[in-house]
Amino acid sequence: MNRFFVPAVFVATISGLAFGLIVGIVARSPETHANVQPEGYDRTPITYVGDEYPFTGVGLAEPELVTGADAAARGRLLYFGYGCATCHGLAGRGGVVGPELDPGDVTLSEFRRDVRSGPKGMPAFLEGTLTDEDLETIYAFLVALRQQGAAASDDLTWTP
Repeated sequence: MNRFFVPAVFVATISGLAFGLIVGIVARSPETHANVQPEGYDRTPITYVGDEYPFTGVGLAEPELVTGADAAARGRLLYFGYGCATCHGLAGRGGVVGPELDPGDVTLSEFRRDVRSGPKGMPAFLEGTLTDEDLETIYAFLVALRQQGAAASDDLTWTP
């Protein structure tokens, strides 16, 4: 084997990787995409903490379909349908982003105020998205969760 073969292969490999990296960067450059406007990039707008942004996600397709259910069951559907569980957890006990939703710590009027204003980066759920009745049923769902949790913890007994 030629003693210059190994360094030549090494140089060719490194050169090929460098060339591929440069081509990849240039190909993915914003200047090569259609989202560049004269005033700047056309990207997702920057969100600032403290600003209010109304909820624009996909809620329940037809919330009136669940009117026959009791308040807690309807509240459960609304809670999951409007994405509350995404931040606040499946049982409202808090998640990575959202705090715990404990109806023992927050009254219905405080709950309604916070949901409408969207504190600390939470989207504001305006009257057009969630009615006051919807908020009452979500609150009833959270109360039912706490009552179930308290009953379950009362039933737990330890016997040696």
